[in-house]
Formats: sequence, C-alpha cells, structure tokens
Amino acid sequence: MKEIQNLEEPLKKLFGYNEFRPNQREIIAACLEGRDVLAILPTGSGKSICYQLPALLMPGLCVVISPLISLMQDQVVALTKNGLNAAFLNSSLPHEEMRFVMDHLEDYKLLYVAPERFANEEFIQLLRKVPISLFAIDEAHCISQWGHSFRPEYRKLSLLKESFPKTPIMALTATATDDVQTDIAAQLAIKNPFTVRASFDRPNLTFRIHPKDSSTNQWLPFLAKHSKESGILYCATRKGVDEAFELLQKKGFKAGKYHAGLSDAERMQAQHEFIYGKCLIMVATVAFGMGIHKPDIRFIIHLGMPRSIEQYYQEAGRAGRDGLPSECLMLYSYEELKIYELFLKQIPDTKVKAITAEKTETMRKLCTSSKCRRKNLLSYFGETYKPSHCDSCDRCLDDTEQVDATIPAQKILSCVYRLQQQYGMRHLIDVLRGMKTQTILEKGHDRLSTFHLMPEYSENELRSIVETLIEKGFLERTAGDYPILRWTDLSPKVTRGEMKVTIRKKIESTPKEKKQDKAEIDYEHPLFDELSRLRWKCAQETKVPAFVVFSDRTLFEMCQFYPQNREDFLELNGVSSAKWDKYGDLFLDAVLQYVSKNNNVKPIERPATKKKKKSTVQTAASQSSEETLRLFLLGFDPNAIAAERNLNPRTVYDHLCDQLLLGKDFDIASLVSLEKQETIKQAIALYGSEKLAPLKQHLPPNFTYEEIRLVASARQRTKKGQSTFDF
Repeated sequence: MKEIQNLEEPLKKLFGYNEFRPNQREIIAACLEGRDVLAILPTGSGKSICYQLPALLMPGLCVVISPLISLMQDQVVALTKNGLNAAFLNSSLPHEEMRFVMDHLEDYKLLYVAPERFANEEFIQLLRKVPISLFAIDEAHCISQWGHSFRPEYRKLSLLKESFPKTPIMALTATATDDVQTDIAAQLAIKNPFTVRASFDRPNLTFRIHPKDSSTNQWLPFLAKHSKESGILYCATRKGVDEAFELLQKKGFKAGKYHAGLSDAERMQAQHEFIYGKCLIMVATVAFGMGIHKPDIRFIIHLGMPRSIEQYYQEAGRAGRDGLPSECLMLYSYEELKIYELFLKQIPDTKVKAITAEKTETMRKLCTSSKCRRKNLLSYFGETYKPSHCDSCDRCLDDTEQVDATIPAQKILSCVYRLQQQYGMRHLIDVLRGMKTQTILEKGHDRLSTFHLMPEYSENELRSIVETLIEKGFLERTAGDYPILRWTDLSPKVTRGEMKVTIRKKIESTPKEKKQDKAEIDYEHPLFDELSRLRWKCAQETKVPAFVVFSDRTLFEMCQFYPQNREDFLELNGVSSAKWDKYGDLFLDAVLQYVSKNNNVKPIERPATKKKKKSTVQTAASQSSEETLRLFLLGFDPNAIAAERNLNPRTVYDHLCDQLLLGKDFDIASLVSLEKQETIKQAIALYGSEKLAPLKQHLPPNFTYEEIRLVASARQRTKKGQSTFDF
C-alpha cells in the first residue's frame, strides 16, 4: 500500500494527539486511498479516530452508523466542542431539528445515524444528493448472526454497496472471531478490504475472576478502593440491579442504575449523569454500555458470568480506554450455567444452538481454569500470549502454592466410579457432601460408601477440585444438554496411587497490586486535584462531560511536565489548537501558580520526540484541494472549476476552505463581498463559529452557507496565528 505521509500534523491539530496508536495510521491511509477497510481493534484502541480523521480530510460527508443514541450524542458533543462540524439523526431529536439537519447535510463532515434509518428510502435518496466520502460502521459484529450481539437491522446495510458502489466502507468492531470477520465482509459485500486485526491484549487491564458466594464482602471492599473513580457494576437481572443500587445508596456511593424496566427518560437521565460525572458508579444490565464514550472508567465488576468471552471482553474492555491502569472483577456461580443450559434448550436452530453451547463452555473454562487469565482470553481470539506470567490477573498476582490433592482426587474419582459414570457434577458433589436430595434418596445413593465422604469441603471447593481434574485430564465431561462425568485413561493411575495430583491453592494474604508507574497514575497529586476541580468547572460552564475538556491522561501530564508556556502546553497529549483556545490559558495559569507556590517541584523529563519532517508527498485530499486553489487563482469561478474537475460545486468550496485553514492567504472578495464579509464577522463575534447553522439563522436570507464558511475559515486562519478546523 502506497504510504500517505504527513498525517501526524492534522492528528495533533484536530484532536490534540501527539502520535497514532498502533494500526490507526495504516487504516486511515487505506481509507484516504479509497479502499474498503475491515478493522478488528480492541476497545480503547482509538477506533473513532480511524474514521473521524479521514472524514475531515476528505471532501464530502462521512456517514457513521452506530447502534446507540448515546454514542451518537457523546461523539457529536466531543467533535463540536473541538471545533469540528458533526450532527446526528435519531429519535431523540425533535422533528424540526431532524428536518434541519436533513436539509443541510452539506454543512457537516460527519453524520451519525442508526442502522434502522437505511430502511427509509427517503433517507437513501437524500444521501444521493450530497457527496459521501465514507460509510463507517461501528460495532460491525452486530451484522453477523455468529456475533455475540446480532441485530437484524444491521442486515439492511448490505444495500450500501448496491446504492453507493464507489463509496468506501469502513467496518469496525472490538470483538470478532474468524467466522464473524468473514461474515461481516460477506454481508457488506466488501471485496479485498484492507484488513487489520490488532492484538487483543489490553495490558493496562487487570483481570480477577472468583467464584461467587452470598456475601457482598467480595465486591464492596473492591468498590471502596475505587471510591473516587468511575466504574460499571454489571448484574444479570433487573432485580439484581435494583438490589445492588439500593445497597450502594445506603452505603453512600454515588450510583445510578440502568435496565430495560426503566422508562426511556429514566435511562437517558442515568446515562447522562454517569457520562457527566454526577454519579460515579453505574449499576446496569448488559443493556448498558455498548458505544459508551467515557474513557476514564477505572473498573468493571460483573456480578455474574457473561454468556460468552466476546461479551465479557467487550464489557470488561470499557475500562481504561484512555490507556491508564484499570481493574476488572468477575464473580461467577455454577447456578448461572444451569440457567444458560435452559436458554440453550429454547434455541430451535441446531447450528446456532451448537455455537451458543460452545461459547458458554469456553466461558466456563475461562472461569475455572488455573492458567493465566490473559493467556486464556487471547487464546480464544487466536492470539498467543508468550510470557509465562502477565502480572495483571488473579492467577499471576495471587500468592499460591502447589498442594498435594491426591487423596481428595481419589475420593472424587471413586465416587464417579460408584455412580457408574452416569451423573453430572451437581449430583456428584451432593453425594460427597452427604446431601439427602430427592434424587439421591430415590436412587439409593445415600447407601454408597462415598456418600458423605467429604463433608468438610464447601460446594465451591469441591467444584474447583473437580474442574482441576477435568483440566488436567483425570476426568472428562461429556457434551450435550446433560453433561456427565467419566473416567479417563489416567483415572485408574490416580486411584491406584501411581500418579500424584497437585492443585494450586491460594495463600490467604493481601492481594498483590499490579506494578504501576506511580507518577503516571497519582490521583493524590495535589495539582491533579486542583486541575480536576478546574476541569469540572469548565465542564459545567460549557455543558460537556469533564473528559471532553481534558482527559485524565492530559491532567497527569500537566502534573508530570509542568508546562511553562503555550508551546509546552501544546506538546501535551490531548491538547489540540481548539482545546488551547478554549481552556489553555486557565490550566496553564493553574500550573504556573502551583509551581510558584511549590519551589521544590521538579518536572519529569519529557521523552525525546522525533521532529516531524515536512512531507514532500501530501495526501490525495490535500493535492486535490491545492489543484482547486490553483484554478481559482487563475480566475476560474467555483462552477467552472467544478465542471473542469468533475466535482460537485460544494466540494470546490470545501477545498477553498481547507486551503484557508491550512494557512493559504488569498482574496475571497470575488466570492463574498467586503460588505458581506464584515456582516458575517460581526455575527461570528456574537454567536461563535462552532456551528454554522445558528449563524445562517441570524443572517439575512441572501447569505449562503458557502459565504459563511469561507469567511469563518479565513477568520480562523488568522485567529491567534493558529488554524482550527471548523467545517
């Protein structure tokens, strides 16, 4: 693939990031070349930049297809506050606002819609009237019936290639097995796409998985440790959500709740409060979370076992999207497997039933395995984790010792044998513990020599040993709706004492913490507290979530590097020109005041960064807009340029605005009279230029959007000597 250079400059200018994350640059370059893209990137790897940056660099409108209203709203708020022109269409908009957006599609660079909108022929016809640069399909696994959250409405997207054959498609998902990946490409009719399958490893996440007991002491201390941080507590049922929510309220936690039993208004309010930081903990069913754009979630708790590894990894992956250390705790019970088995019986399609059963079994193996959690998770997605220890899961962090369990193993194997290898784990455990259930009494199993043989063991302890025997090959579990336990070739060797059985046993001690760089995650830093309060104030005034002002990572860098001037400040990750214009002076002043009061503070030396060379090979989009400018300077008017270059006239204006924003100085008086320019500048002074629609409303009817955009672009080119992209 031909390399397209000089993408770092717009990345920094538009979004404030100093460098691309792995795979982003290659994906964006392929998109700018007009290729279809299939990107499987884990949550937190920056999928949105992959379509947002090319959308802003290419002429025309990028249509982003997303399943959730929340994602659309959050993304659009973040983009517009960063000076970028975006809109959404969904049921939350009043009819008048929806009509306004649809009538002015040419004024936006990104439009977020739900997949259901493509069932509307009027909408498709509307899109045909404007140049479309890209279709970006988020949560693309929803299109596959083999995905963990298949949505029939996504199937309608198969018409995209049929209706817009020359428009590239970018399909993005965080979790997709090989079968799902193949199905996505087939359903979207994308051939020979540029495919990226990134590593699924999330090294900043720590995974802990434990059997669940009836005590809240398993998870309340965990929450107390994260009392100042944001997180999600997942429950399997609405009742579970309500009970956990009430308990947290009584304990004084700032919590909200979200499940399908609440009204739309209640759910939207709860989500709003969570995103905006008014409540720190969201207690929710799986109905909450997909597409939530909140990078500072520090923990995820599952009070139950998800149905598949895909579902678990997607939900756990909502923590730490900013790359900072975060924790994931899951508590599982064997009763949940019984419930899932009942669900399986209700699936009529045998192929779907078999795949679902396999997913449940791999989830069970993840929970009960004695091996590294990270190794098991990555193995499921076809990836090999080479280190023997990850130092960031309970299996690798907890102190354990190898204990001789030969005698307990012999007792368990003997009981399986005396049950004639015809019963499952539940019945086996009941016999060993001496439970007088109806089945045991009817079958006469209370008269077996192994009845009440291990009363000193709890149900969970026995299950753990049996699972270890299965894992080590001393027992096998059959497939099907009613799995039973059977001996293997190794079983007699254990019962005869020819083979020893050892199991890992946890040594009760304070759990070790994952090794961290303390400077990187120091929430207790006094300057961080000051900056957090300032961020909250700015967020309240501008009515955006706190992380839209600056992320935690950006605040941490302020505490590490103590920027002394505008140039230093712009070097921080997450600081774009637009962010500097809005908030830079306030935060720089806070840092300078802190340094003046604390003479002993020493900034950490910033890692050396490579000086970016001016690229001699520019993007195709930049070359195209330069050619438009060349013709304009030769005296061609926009209509003539459009005819000469086979472009839409609106695209010509896009190119001229791009060139103004890139710093090119040329006279626009032939397109906008000096009198109109002055009137538009006055309107911008009153209403700002974040959105052009309000300007249009307050200007006389004979002022066109093209005229307004040209003046706004020319004004921003000269504002403080910096250009901010405002389409």
